[in-house]
Amino acid sequence: MTSVTEQTVGAVRPIVLALAPPAPGLSEGVVAPCLEAVGGARLIERLLDTLAEAGLVSPLVISSQSAAPALRALLGERARVLPSSGGRRGALALALAEADEDLLLLHDAERALTPVSVVSAVLDAVADEVDAVLPVAALTDSVKAVHAHGLRNIDRSTLAGMQSPRLLRRTLLERALAQPGRGGLEDSPGPGPGSELDLDRVAARGSRAGSPQERYDEILAALDVGARVRTVHGSHSGFAVLDRLSLWQAQISLGLARDTSHRHGLARQA
Repeated sequence: MTSVTEQTVGAVRPIVLALAPPAPGLSEGVVAPCLEAVGGARLIERLLDTLAEAGLVSPLVISSQSAAPALRALLGERARVLPSSGGRRGALALALAEADEDLLLLHDAERALTPVSVVSAVLDAVADEVDAVLPVAALTDSVKAVHAHGLRNIDRSTLAGMQSPRLLRRTLLERALAQPGRGGLEDSPGPGPGSELDLDRVAARGSRAGSPQERYDEILAALDVGARVRTVHGSHSGFAVLDRLSLWQAQISLGLARDTSHRHGLARQA
C-alpha cells in the first residue's frame, strides 16, 4: 500500500535557503554557516543527505550572491545553486519562478541537523484541507514580555518555536508574497504540534534580524492571507547553526563534543 509520504514526494520540490551571513566563530574563509564542516561533512551536505533519505528529488539551493560560487563548487551536480540579492522574500520569489511543482518544501540551510523523521512528518501532514505544514518545538527558555513598567512572565506552554522545513502550496506562497502584510517575526501565543495555527495564536520566535526583508517570514505572511497551517512535532536538533555557540551545540548533538556548560566559571561566547 502506498503511504501518504510516497504519494506526496513526487509533487514536492525541496528548496534550500542558504541566506544566513557568516558570523564570528566560524572557520576562516567560510562565507555561509551551512558551509561549515562538522564531523567531516559540511552542514549543507548533511542536509542534502537528509532530503535524499526522505525520498525527495534534488533540491534547488538559493543562496546569497557571496556564497553561490562556493556552494556550486562543493555541491556540483547534487543541486542547482542560484544566487539571490533580494533577502528571503526575493529568494522565495525566485523559487516560484524556477520550480514548477505545486508543493514547495522550504528548508533553511543552517538547520541542517533536522532529522529525517521531521521531514517525513511534514510530508505526511499534507491534506486537502491544509495550506501549509510547519514543525514547531516547545520553548525551554524563560520568556518575558517587556512593558514600560518592567517585565512580565509569559506562559511557555502557549508558545512554540518555528522550525523548518516548511511545506507550502504554490498558490499560497504566491498570495503571501503578493501581500504587503507584516510577515515579520514577533512573539505571541501559539498552539502546540498537531493543531493548526491562526493569526492571533501564532508562535513566532526566529533569529532573522535586521532589515524588514531579513525579518520576513512566509508562515506569518501566509497567516495574514488566511492560510490553514498545520503543525507537527519538530526536533531539538532542528536549531539554526549560525555562530560559534550554535556550532558547538551542533558538535554536541552529533556526539563530537562534550557539554561542559555546567562547569563553574565556564563562559560560553556567542
